[in-house]
Amino acid sequence: MIQRIAVMVVIVFGILMPCAGATAEDAPAPDDLLTLAKGAVLVSAAADPLRALALTDGDPESNWNASTKKVPLPHVFVFELIAPATITEAGIIGAGDRPGGVAGGSAGNVLIEGSAEGPDAGFATLATLDAAPNGETLAPSAISTPVRWLRYTINGAQSADASWLYFNEAVAHGTTAPPSDPDRFTGVFQSGRVDFIELKQDGAALTGCYIENSGRSTGTLSGSVNEGVALLNWTSEQGIQGNAFMTIDSTGALAGVRYRQRSRNAWGGPPAPEGTTTPCSDIQPVNPIVAALQEAGEVQIYGILFNHDSDVPKASSRAALEQLREALASDTSLDVTIEGHTDSDGDDAYNLDLSQRRAASVVSWLTDAGIEATRMQPAGRGESEPVASNNTADGKALNRRVEVVRR
Repeated sequence: MIQRIAVMVVIVFGILMPCAGATAEDAPAPDDLLTLAKGAVLVSAAADPLRALALTDGDPESNWNASTKKVPLPHVFVFELIAPATITEAGIIGAGDRPGGVAGGSAGNVLIEGSAEGPDAGFATLATLDAAPNGETLAPSAISTPVRWLRYTINGAQSADASWLYFNEAVAHGTTAPPSDPDRFTGVFQSGRVDFIELKQDGAALTGCYIENSGRSTGTLSGSVNEGVALLNWTSEQGIQGNAFMTIDSTGALAGVRYRQRSRNAWGGPPAPEGTTTPCSDIQPVNPIVAALQEAGEVQIYGILFNHDSDVPKASSRAALEQLREALASDTSLDVTIEGHTDSDGDDAYNLDLSQRRAASVVSWLTDAGIEATRMQPAGRGESEPVASNNTADGKALNRRVEVVRR
């Protein structure tokens, strides 16, 4: 259920034309700009900032909560958007009538403010609302100029005597442009006292490495940048693998999360002191697709992107497609299956068909680029092999991918 305060807007979407026997994907809902998948980061939280990461995961079921006795009201949260944005409406997702067994514990009155100056100054009222305990409650924005920071002040719960306060998600709809900084992610970042992440960006492609466990273990990174957000694969020296989501905030810090076996943990940090090096500092980046196929026999590629309900690669996919072409051209012994994967939105059968068409489209592009068609087999996997939870916005983005598997 979505509650909208004072204004109701009806939007008519274009008609989708599915193939015979399948049901088209549902028309996409407006993007929530306050998700890590859209490059938003949590700047500060009233308490328990690690748990407050749930407020930007795009999952309407996960929540932040705190004792109203131990953490006095109001509860204040500050979020930073990936770039200045014109907000059309904002609000929260309630935690339910009895979150955690606490009747009336879902957030009630909320003040939302926006600033173009910084996380500590220049805030003006964007919206106020009395949130429903269930579903989204949204209010239209009173600010027509772009803002970069949003401050949410939770003034109370549904019930004045609730001993705990909960809410599931901060939400903001509007329009923004992704950062245009070249080599936005290139640098060394300090993720712990003696732990570091180094990234090297070449167009949309990313490679790098990391040091963790107080410098006792290392791993490699590869991935791509899409609209200012990095989607990465990481592999430890022990062969353990996972995914990560990263953005760069206004201070130049690397901010994101790492997935490992469905767990989601904060990962990143500020720029490292000048002169800091890592095991990959003096190593020229190699094509990560070649390395992955030779060492592991498979690779996840996030830079091959498609519009909603389309099997035609976006123009921004060219860098990743060229990287895949170079990998296959450099080793003619590589025969591969090119798999299309979707998130769980939409009908299962349609997603399976769409993923098959997208995989075939990649094979067609590579064939036109000079790779023998007999070396490649397209395969649609639909939503059957997720690498992250489909309950979150960033998890869905990680599940929408192309995989290449050596045959």
